Amino acid sequence: MCGAQTPDPEQYDETDPTTWPHDLDHIIPISEGGARTSLDNLGLACQPCHETKSKAEALRANQQRRRPRT
Repeated sequence: MCGAQTPDPEQYDETDPTTWPHDLDHIIPISEGGARTSLDNLGLACQPCHETKSKAEALRANQQRRRPRT
């Protein structure tokens, strides 16, 4: 998303996902019909961008739930 470069692998433990510098992101949110397990719907995002995107998606989902049905 932001174009952040992956840091040197020596800076994190390749066997421990909690130390990885990127998060796995659902490109199309599950709440908007995106596939939960399809590799086509997964991408890498740096942690700050992923958090920002996830918060925006949650806000959008909450706003849609509050709208009266027609």
